[in-house]
Amino acid sequence: MSTTILAESHNSVVTSEAIQQAFRRTEEGFTALVSELWSSRPQIATTGTCCLVGVICRQTLFVASLGDSRAVLGRRVGNTGGMAAMQLSTEHNANIEAVRQELKELHPDDPQIVVLKHGVWRVKGIIQVISGNPATCQILVVGILY
Repeated sequence: MSTTILAESHNSVVTSEAIQQAFRRTEEGFTALVSELWSSRPQIATTGTCCLVGVICRQTLFVASLGDSRAVLGRRVGNTGGMAAMQLSTEHNANIEAVRQELKELHPDDPQIVVLKHGVWRVKGIIQVISGNPATCQILVVGILY
């Protein structure tokens, strides 16, 4: 992923668009791999994956998340040595009520789009991750870092 982000960046400047394009290219590569292996290993199509990227460029932190990952930034609090956690992204998984509702709205004719299985909500009863679609990638620009 890091070389893809660099390839998408222009003049060594990272942008949200470059990160999203890197996610897109990585997804295209994975999809091609699944297509290639489908006949011999069809179970590959039921795997889920996650990606969490943090890039610092010119004192700006970019965080991108896709899948069942959460980015958390630790910040020093005062001069006491204490730390505070700041959540930067949210997971894309079926355990989140808003996510389940969105899936039901997107697939109104499929009563099995989300299924509670062994106490865990899953898409089609298989995986928790709702999307590997780079278009749904959360990209956050945190701002100036010192």
